[in-house]
Amino acid sequence: MKYRAFCIAVLVFLIGCAGVPLTDSPFQKITRVAPKKNYLVAVQARVVPSFSHVFSPLGPGDADVREAACAGLSNTRFRCARMDGNGEPLEKPDYVVQIEYDVVDERQFTGSRFFGRALLASNREYENDDPGDAAHEVRWGFRVLKPGEAKPVFQSVFHQDSLQFWHFDVEQWMERYFSE
Repeated sequence: MKYRAFCIAVLVFLIGCAGVPLTDSPFQKITRVAPKKNYLVAVQARVVPSFSHVFSPLGPGDADVREAACAGLSNTRFRCARMDGNGEPLEKPDYVVQIEYDVVDERQFTGSRFFGRALLASNREYENDDPGDAAHEVRWGFRVLKPGEAKPVFQSVFHQDSLQFWHFDVEQWMERYFSE
């Protein structure tokens, strides 16, 4: 009987938790503080090399990441500010979205560092793979800030997406985060 009462209590608790959002989206945080019909956003992108960074000619550049983010924002109430050649906004934005990204090699987790020299020898056949192969991914995340402030209004988790599909994934995640 006690076990059944415990299970019912846990079930009621979990159902209650399911109805509560765990975190606010940038859309919810921004529209709660400053309700407007449209918002002007300056999107800044920069590569931040990590331990598993690899050079890939098929990887994105700063302009590519900015373009993908702006494409995702185009279906929302957020509009990208025009930028000059130095990456500075030509218009005064309401918010700044700073995107950090890196192209990483996922094969490092199966290499000799973790499993010994035997696996290193077996991985040698893959050393000259095309840089766009499935082992390379784009790792990215972003922060939303008010211009001139250091504390972010919102900070995303980092996403890791296939090198072949990163553009689509960035568009979809940006639209999801900045939609109602």
